[in-house]
Amino acid sequence: MIAWWSVLMPLSVAPFEEAGLNVQLDEFEALVMDAVARTLPRRPLVDARADLTADEAAFLTDAGVSLEDFAPPQLGARSPLVETAAEYAALLATALTVPELARRLGVDQSRVRQRIARHTLVGVKPGAAWRLPLFQLDGTGQHLVPGLASVVPRLAGVHPVVVARWFTLPHPDLDDENGRPVSPRDWLLGGGDPAEIGALADELHDRG
Repeated sequence: MIAWWSVLMPLSVAPFEEAGLNVQLDEFEALVMDAVARTLPRRPLVDARADLTADEAAFLTDAGVSLEDFAPPQLGARSPLVETAAEYAALLATALTVPELARRLGVDQSRVRQRIARHTLVGVKPGAAWRLPLFQLDGTGQHLVPGLASVVPRLAGVHPVVVARWFTLPHPDLDDENGRPVSPRDWLLGGGDPAEIGALADELHDRG
């Protein structure tokens, strides 16, 4: 039987090994399942259509109400809720701890904690310890993305999955030299103006 999360992302430890992490598949699956358990509704889903009499169903149909509106939400592999939970689990599985990031950057752990407190680093705290998503590092994995300190404060309060998507996916308002959309991350890595990315980051709050 194929697990639903294997449809969403390949179950491979290669990306974790490339990131310098030792993550086992069973650990990754546990993270996904835990994220889903904490994200999905805690009460049983009820199909309200089962409680309708034939006359009630006919009345609603005549009134132009679709009976599908009474169906419970779909929580299968294509459910946005499940996809977000899986993305969140993957974000945590590949994130660095404070000591790991400090070693990579060659700084003291207190410096990393200061940046978390000042909201100049994206930090996620699923438990007792902070986790720092890898998308904040450049291609070498040894340096932070240029201009990050002036952009991240504008992202405070935005869900980490939303931040990850926004930061790493092509943005329609950002183009490379060939006119192709690039992500805010690639824009900054290419020497783009952080102020422009900061202005785009404000749009995430406007949408909320």
